[in-house]
Amino acid sequence: MKKKLSFGLLAAVIAALALMGAALAVGLNLFDVFGRSDARIARLAPQAELATETPAKVETEKTGVSAVEIVNAYYDGQSMIVSYTAENARSFEPFTPTAEELDKMEILDDEFSGNSFIPFEFDGLDPVQQAFVDAVEAGRPCGYAEYSVFADDTLYAGADGAIELVPYTCDETVLEDGRRAYLVEIAMPLPEAAQNQDELELHLPILRNEWRVWFDGEKTYTLNGPLDAALHTYEWIDGETHSSYSTDPQQIGEAVATVKRSDGETRRYTGEGSCNGVPVHVTATASAVHASLEIHADGEAFPELKALYPEADDLRYVPELTDESGAALQAEKSDCYDDMVLGEFAGNGHVPEQLRLTIGIGGEGEWNGTAVVEPIILTPVD
Repeated sequence: MKKKLSFGLLAAVIAALALMGAALAVGLNLFDVFGRSDARIARLAPQAELATETPAKVETEKTGVSAVEIVNAYYDGQSMIVSYTAENARSFEPFTPTAEELDKMEILDDEFSGNSFIPFEFDGLDPVQQAFVDAVEAGRPCGYAEYSVFADDTLYAGADGAIELVPYTCDETVLEDGRRAYLVEIAMPLPEAAQNQDELELHLPILRNEWRVWFDGEKTYTLNGPLDAALHTYEWIDGETHSSYSTDPQQIGEAVATVKRSDGETRRYTGEGSCNGVPVHVTATASAVHASLEIHADGEAFPELKALYPEADDLRYVPELTDESGAALQAEKSDCYDDMVLGEFAGNGHVPEQLRLTIGIGGEGEWNGTAVVEPIILTPVD
């Protein structure tokens, strides 16, 4: 199950570099690139061509020229997946704070790593970063500044860019020419203003940021944002008011593209069966991208599993959907109550002719079984 980060959220999931070394030839659809490891995305590639696109180039003193381009997008009125490329310009330089600058920095106090910080890069450390690592290991004072230009991972829609499109998942790869490519799936449901439009104008902000770290031989200090930032106050998630010199990244440009709605349809399905001897009524909706499942029972069809299997830990009911070919739809989340189960799944890249539902039992315990004696076949509603 993938779960997508947003830049401003602390609980983030690192995007996987699953397709390292993929080539981007002129005119190649990025859905084809990511589709090499995801058949669902490959099936959507023919419908992911854009109506228009306007790449953006930006330049800063520290990072030089960088470009961001929205390359492909799939939109069916209810679902959206967007792919783009970015050069992700970054530069590093040694940094030793003055006493005044050190007063603006915050002591790192991480509950997992204490006050230490060790940089990590998929592609290897910059020499400035490596020098910092060596100094920390030796207990010597050292610091560095990082300057970066990157695409925001939140997109916006509408002529004025006022509709926020919150990401749900993001995959990342490095192309042969060194650019990074991203595939972002937008969380469902889409904002109401973005649903069922003939076309949508997409906006992808380009941000720049400064970040500094200093190790004084014992403690680590950090500062996000420029050194000349003013002190500001804000209310944190703990409800308390805090003061800080740290600032958010600044927008310095944006890439723009227009995506037209595809002809993709959404079907509704129903089926009947039983679970643990209790009749259940099942409804589902499915498109090429997404499927939702609702199971309603006439009684307590889903009793608490801890009471039934006290020796097993963290058991749960797990609904599973397959299409007419037997291919499983990837489960994204499910919620279970004693008389109801709700589930969300990623589509298989096409609208299923029918769906087959089973409900398994899984978790950390060793026992696994099937809660539905016979699979339930869900057929389309005319």
